Amino acid sequence: MEITQNMRTTAKDLMNFLDNSPTAGWAAKTAERMLEKKGFKKMDEKNSWKFSPGEKFYVKRGGTAIAAGIIGKKELQKSGFNIIGSHTDSPGFRLKSNSVYEKENYIQLGIEIYGGPLLASWTDRELSLAGKIVIEKDGELVPRMWKSGKNLLRIAQLPIHMNRKVNDEGLKLQKEKHLPPILGLAGKKEFTKEDLTEMIAEDMGVAKELIKEYDLELYDTQKASYLGIKNEFLASGRIDNLMMSYCAIEALANIDNIPEQTSVVVLFDNEEIGSNTMNGGGSPFLLNFLERIAISQGLDREDLLLTLANSFVLSADGAHAVHPNYPAEYEKRHKVELNKGPVIKLNAMQKYASNPVNTAYFKSLCEKLDIPHQIYIHRTDKPCGSTIGPITATRTGIRTMDVGPAMLSMHSVREMAGVADAWYMIQVMNEFFKDK
Repeated sequence: MEITQNMRTTAKDLMNFLDNSPTAGWAAKTAERMLEKKGFKKMDEKNSWKFSPGEKFYVKRGGTAIAAGIIGKKELQKSGFNIIGSHTDSPGFRLKSNSVYEKENYIQLGIEIYGGPLLASWTDRELSLAGKIVIEKDGELVPRMWKSGKNLLRIAQLPIHMNRKVNDEGLKLQKEKHLPPILGLAGKKEFTKEDLTEMIAEDMGVAKELIKEYDLELYDTQKASYLGIKNEFLASGRIDNLMMSYCAIEALANIDNIPEQTSVVVLFDNEEIGSNTMNGGGSPFLLNFLERIAISQGLDREDLLLTLANSFVLSADGAHAVHPNYPAEYEKRHKVELNKGPVIKLNAMQKYASNPVNTAYFKSLCEKLDIPHQIYIHRTDKPCGSTIGPITATRTGIRTMDVGPAMLSMHSVREMAGVADAWYMIQVMNEFFKDK
């Protein structure tokens, strides 16, 4: 296939999004900047809302989840919402509260595992810290986002001379003992949590005493990049699922005229740990957002239920591309590939929310644009992962469809996707928002 300049431009913008979003909080902040450049107004859940057709707006919850919308021309109860859902979090590591300690003359940080990362992929890489810092300002506690631009950390592997069987039996990591990263060499004075706080304060340009708490994550400092003989791939951390977060926000921001139907994007947090949080897919965040829009239009409870019955959700998350070294691990009649277009995800146990009617509808969007599409089904003898799709459908009762781009190395610190696939997804999302 030919990779066009438009596809490369989209891929480059996606890579910038990935580089600027080392954590869920940073992803929400980067999405917020994209929306504000296009005239979206920030709303507060603590205030009343009132909208007119064409108004653009967004709201954040917990600093890591964001929902945005544009009011359409048609009456909500007759047209419903067109919704795209994704998530901002990725598997990785988070610092424990009392994380700093010294061992064998090294300064190390205690970590907890978040989600299901491929642990071995995080070893022997240059890592750093990013996350939320709570500071005191004018007598109030104010969360601020911070990321270090330095290579601070490394999870060093044992040399092969002391682990002779590693290449035959694989790398075996005892989570509590083998994963704490090295921060530096110990000095004459013990390095403590206070010293780490002071380091952060100096980098932020605030007094150490003003930092009251923080929630920090490890991230890989290597930038997103092209890959392949023709630069047909891209490699980066957090492709799952910031690729779809970017595409959803970009598609919504692309709407220039007042749409027929009210268009919504929601980026949840905590999908990788089950979604059952105040800003995850299992929370009332989306339903609250939709109901607040309905109330702002003067609708009552029955009108809201009519609106939800006429609505549709595209749940957008990564799909497993066939791996050339492990083809037997995939269902042989449902293998999907990079740069071959959006993937429709099906599962009899409803780990994905797609059904025949919704599948036919999504296919029609692709065919209308002459965009290729693929179908993925997991092997019957392997457990299947899930998405926000079934959770959103259960929580809201809205028709939901699971789709996404094909990718390799899912949950690795460094994932891989096709350069064309972000552009393909945005085109279909654009058409979805236009659909009447």
